[in-house]
Amino acid sequence: MRRIGPGAGILQFSARFPCWIGTAVRTALSICILFDGVNASVAAEPALATGDPALASEPVSPAIPLSDWRAPPHWARPIARWWWPGGSVDPEVIEQQIRLMAAAGFGGIELQPLLLGIGEDDLAADPRLRTVGEPSFHRSVAHAAAAAVEHNLEFDLTLGSGWPGGLPTAKKNAEQQLLMATLNLVGPANYRGPLPLAPDQSYRRSVEWVLDVLGPQDSDEKLIAVLAARVIGERDSVPILADVQIITGHVEGGQLSWRVPEGSWRVLAFYRNSTGHFVMGGAFPGAEHDALVVDHLSTSGAEALISGYGRPVIEAAGAGHIKGVFVDSFELMGELPITADFLKTFESLKGYSLIPYLPYVFRRGGESKYGEMMDLFGRNGGPIFDLPDAGEGERVREDYEAVRTHLFETQFVETFAHFAKEMGLAFRMQAHGGYGDYLDTYALADIPESEGLFGGGTFDFLKLASSAAHVTGRTWATSESFITLRPWGNRLSPEEMQLLAGRAYAAGINRLVYHGVPYPYLRADGKTWFPFSGGFGRILAGPLPMSSKIDEVALEQLPEFNLYLSRLSVAMSQGEPSADLAWLRADPVYPDTASLQIGRIGPLDGESEVSRSLRGSGVVYDRVSRKMLAHARVLATHDIDRTARVSPTIAIGAARYASVLLDPFDVAEPELVERLADLAEAGVPVFALGALPRRSPGLAKHKVRDQRVRSAVARLRPHVNQVGPDQPLDGLLRKAAPPPVLGPANGERLVISIHRRRTADAELVLLFNESWSSSVTQLIFNLPVEDLVQWNPKTGGVAEERSKVGQGETLALSLAPAEIAIFSFRPGRPVLSSTGTASSR
Repeated sequence: MRRIGPGAGILQFSARFPCWIGTAVRTALSICILFDGVNASVAAEPALATGDPALASEPVSPAIPLSDWRAPPHWARPIARWWWPGGSVDPEVIEQQIRLMAAAGFGGIELQPLLLGIGEDDLAADPRLRTVGEPSFHRSVAHAAAAAVEHNLEFDLTLGSGWPGGLPTAKKNAEQQLLMATLNLVGPANYRGPLPLAPDQSYRRSVEWVLDVLGPQDSDEKLIAVLAARVIGERDSVPILADVQIITGHVEGGQLSWRVPEGSWRVLAFYRNSTGHFVMGGAFPGAEHDALVVDHLSTSGAEALISGYGRPVIEAAGAGHIKGVFVDSFELMGELPITADFLKTFESLKGYSLIPYLPYVFRRGGESKYGEMMDLFGRNGGPIFDLPDAGEGERVREDYEAVRTHLFETQFVETFAHFAKEMGLAFRMQAHGGYGDYLDTYALADIPESEGLFGGGTFDFLKLASSAAHVTGRTWATSESFITLRPWGNRLSPEEMQLLAGRAYAAGINRLVYHGVPYPYLRADGKTWFPFSGGFGRILAGPLPMSSKIDEVALEQLPEFNLYLSRLSVAMSQGEPSADLAWLRADPVYPDTASLQIGRIGPLDGESEVSRSLRGSGVVYDRVSRKMLAHARVLATHDIDRTARVSPTIAIGAARYASVLLDPFDVAEPELVERLADLAEAGVPVFALGALPRRSPGLAKHKVRDQRVRSAVARLRPHVNQVGPDQPLDGLLRKAAPPPVLGPANGERLVISIHRRRTADAELVLLFNESWSSSVTQLIFNLPVEDLVQWNPKTGGVAEERSKVGQGETLALSLAPAEIAIFSFRPGRPVLSSTGTASSR
């Protein structure tokens, strides 16, 4: 890419497709988009170009509907997150902005009213800012939804104002926590005195260092239990407690009367209260700390948000005007996250009472996403107390987390899923930050959505949402895109936007959500409002600005780029995904990081070495959860990839894979390891990146379950291909897994990314150069193909390059920086040698 001319530039995307060995066929394409500074300067209405007429011949068997390719419909166009300054909006401006977004090439709008970037002077001058949920706000939403439908735009509604989900509600519906207070006693002695008072949240200081989202300490604390335990020593500087006694019955009126046995004892009092966590940027009436984050472990929390906000707004908008509802990412906290009926549910599911084990499930520094991100010196995490039997406390903690996951998914997330289905709406959700396994939680949504800021927006992280969509058979996986945190500026360059878009599509995301478009609101000081401009003295999502700011000027410059994104969405929503490998993600969560961007976006930023190795080998993978893999099925042995190599394949939900890759994992459910042993014994190639499990999780019946794990591992181990220095992953894959139809030539390591989809009779291959330099790659066809077609997403051009391509023929592909190419073809049958095996020619 290069710039020419004073004050303006040309982005030139050029590729030569293809240079065939043994043929003289060669096509050169050049697509230009003009920019003014860092912003595109093109016509407001997207052109429906078809490129050079010589390239516009219609394929015999098009893998993509030509009408959708040349003029993408609204359902394939990107979505604009639309920020409103609370309820301070006017009908005329709403209509004007909707027209601009439609002309910019968007296909949908997602409404999020919030007060980020607003100061006290603004609130004092404009009482309409804090009117979200009131009748006037409902009328504005209804007007916007009707105007969107008139302009053929889908209209989605974020369930709430600000995040995570909350609203002014009773404390019984708010996020709950358990606090632990301690008192040291030495016996023998009689103690009569007050119980230790409930402490403040240990995570408060670290959270408030980042964001102001904690209100006053909730003084309405309910005593849950009182325990006493003997202190018998330390292990790794963690006190060991033994001989636990429940002494709640010795408490009356806040006073404890108890005969202390001989030795050193610790009295532990447990209180439940609200975290006081309020919605960040919420625009509801009243003070900001009145809008409490709801209980994410109960139906009461979900129903409070639905009945108090979602249902009234949707009904006010009128039937058919709202397409879907959206749940944003979860930023939850608690000293020990809990809900009112947690202890009862725990005993029902696990078969024992958690109360005697409560001291062992607390963690140093409490539990908060923000606190974890700022724990730069590793002071938090890990147990506060331990049991005499090393490892027993860890097992109890595993049971606690399993019950927490169960409540989060079944009581909270599924309540929203059922509500959306009842209302006839699509349910789109970001699962990250929640209490479930991210992959399993994404799978509960109609449209799993990733994010470009969480975890740095790495390829590995983007893969989670798209993988969940593939396993569940969902058509769409979206991503909140074009967002970074940087010390200055809130604009991304066009080149950076193209690279981020390419990374998302290569990772299996097939529709993008812009972060975002602000309503044109003038603040009290006369400056234009932008929610993520950074700074101080206002309601903020942090002191640093975020990108990319899509104001009215930027909207006028987006049509060509959005048309390009729309064509990619059309192509990458055809048929079903086609992946080679199911890669177990043993960790249920993905670590978030402070995603500070210095300078230009870095290609391959944060991507794991394993992912890079797989991509470099031309392997397309999905991530699968423990639960997903435990339900894998061996399909009848057949010729899965139309090559001569006959292999068993597995089905995980709606997806099909030829092999399995395992993260190192020390602990696993026996059902999972037994299923892995079944797969391996059936001939499915299984690769392991490290240790195989040695025990089962949890305390209940653990000896029996541990033995099942050991027996299953003994069956599995002889069949596992262990990855290591002497057995690199790419070499093992080439030997054990069937090759793709189009892949690296002669074992060459790719510098481009591959993503594939398969229709009833054709394959689609997306090729992406994630780098700031041009690349030339050699690709080989491992079997004959017919009707090879090149699709140019920049122009809408289509070129039938070859009616037939022989097995073993090679394609030399040249891609400009951050460029995408798409090919389709119909695979044929392999050429067999006299021995019945595939041969090359």
